Amino acid sequence: MTIQELIDLCTANEISLDTHIALRAKDDYLLMGSRVYLDNAYFGNCENGSDLVDKIAPRDNDGDIMYDNVPYFLILDTGRG
Repeated sequence: MTIQELIDLCTANEISLDTHIALRAKDDYLLMGSRVYLDNAYFGNCENGSDLVDKIAPRDNDGDIMYDNVPYFLILDTGRG
């Protein structure tokens, strides 16, 4: 998949180009359009993932993160891993 194809896919599916991106199974495999989708991201293995979620997540009246309302990420998944 090329960058232009990724942009076209986002445009066709009304996915904002300002959407955060998460990579899954980021080995050296080709990315296919069928493996690009919006979803919740899990950052258990990501050094700065929790920092990003902390920054962008909505909070309740007590200031606690509302994990069920964290914005979706554009998931780029090779399906390998």
